[in-house]
Amino acid sequence: MHHYSSPPWWKTAQQVACDVWLQGKGMILVMFSQFFGASMNVMTQFLEIKGRDGKGFHPFQILFARMSITVLASYLYMWYARVPHPFGTRDTFTLLMLRAGGGFFGVYGLYYSVQYLPLSEATVVTFLAPILSCYACSLLIPNEFFTRKQQLAGLVSLAGVVLIARPFPFMRSGGDSEPEQGDKPGATDSYHHVLAIVVALFGVLGASCAYTTIRMIGQRCHPLVSVTYFSTFTTVVATLAMLVVPSIPLELPGTVLEWTLLLGLGVSGFLLQFLLTAGLAYVPPVRKTKASVDWNRDYGTRDEEEEPSAKPTSSGSRATFMLYTQMLFAVFYDRAIWGSTLSAVSWMGSVLILVSAMYVAMAREGAKGTSS
Repeated sequence: MHHYSSPPWWKTAQQVACDVWLQGKGMILVMFSQFFGASMNVMTQFLEIKGRDGKGFHPFQILFARMSITVLASYLYMWYARVPHPFGTRDTFTLLMLRAGGGFFGVYGLYYSVQYLPLSEATVVTFLAPILSCYACSLLIPNEFFTRKQQLAGLVSLAGVVLIARPFPFMRSGGDSEPEQGDKPGATDSYHHVLAIVVALFGVLGASCAYTTIRMIGQRCHPLVSVTYFSTFTTVVATLAMLVVPSIPLELPGTVLEWTLLLGLGVSGFLLQFLLTAGLAYVPPVRKTKASVDWNRDYGTRDEEEEPSAKPTSSGSRATFMLYTQMLFAVFYDRAIWGSTLSAVSWMGSVLILVSAMYVAMAREGAKGTSS
C-alpha cells in the first residue's frame, strides 16, 4: 500500500498558474492587443477630426504613417531575432496575401467609419467579424469547433455591445441625447452616417478574412511575417493613393502633438498586430486530466496510471472572442477624450461583455461539444 502525501500549497499554486497561462496565453495576448487597438483607434479619430488645424487627416495619410512604422519595426525585429523565413514559405504565400488584403480592407473600413461615428459605434460593427471568422474556421480548419455554447456567448456579447453603442434611434432615450458639436465624432448628416456603416461592413468582411487566414497559417511561420505582409501591402496602397489622388496629399504633421500621436499610433499598431497574430495563432498544449502527473515526475511518490489526456478544445474560437474586450476600452476613451456620457444601459452592456468574455475564457469544452 502506498502512502500518498499532498503536494505543498506553493507547488499546487505554481502548477495552477502555469496551467492557466499555458491554456489562456492566446486569449490574454488578444486582450492586450485590443487595448492597443482601442488606443490606436482613438488617436486616429482625433487626428481625422482635429488634425491639420481642424481640417483633419485622410485615412490613407494615417495608414501610411502607421504602417510604415510597423513595417520598419517588423523587419528590424525579425533581423535582430533571426526569424526563419522572414518572407514566408511557398505553401503559406497565398494565405499571407489573403491575410494582407483582408487586413487592409478591414482597417480602412474602421478608419473611414470613425470619422463619422463615435468610437463605440464604429467598434460595435467590427464585432461581426469574430462571429464570421469563427464560423469560417469551423468549416475550413480540422478539429476547430464552433459550439452552440460559443455561439450563444457570442450573441450575448454582441447584445452587450449593441446596448453600449445604441446605434439605433429607438434605443436612445431623451436623457441620452446631447447637443452635437461639429468637432465630435457622430456630429454628421444621415448620408455620411449610413455611408460610414456601409464601409464598415465591407471592413468586417476583410477583417473576417484576415482572422481566418491567421488561424489557417497557424505556427507555419512567425507571427511577424503575417504582420509584415499586411503592413507592407497597406503601405504600398496608401502611398499609391496619395500619389494618384490629388485630394490626398503627402504632407508632414504640423505640430508636436500630431507628431506624438502619429508615433504613438504606429507603435500601438505594431503591438496590436503582433499580439493579435500571436494570440490567434497560439495553440495550447494538450491538457492533462490529473495534476498528479507533475507531482509523480518531481517527487516519485505516486505511481498510479495516468488518465488519458484531455482532447483539444476550440481554443482558437475562444481567443477570437476576446476581441470583444475592445468595446470596454472604446467606452473608456469615448468618455475620457470626447466627454461622452455612459448611461445605465451602457453599463449593462459592459457587464454582458465581461461575463461573456470570462465564460468563453474559462469554459471547458468537452470533446463531445456539439458543433454548428
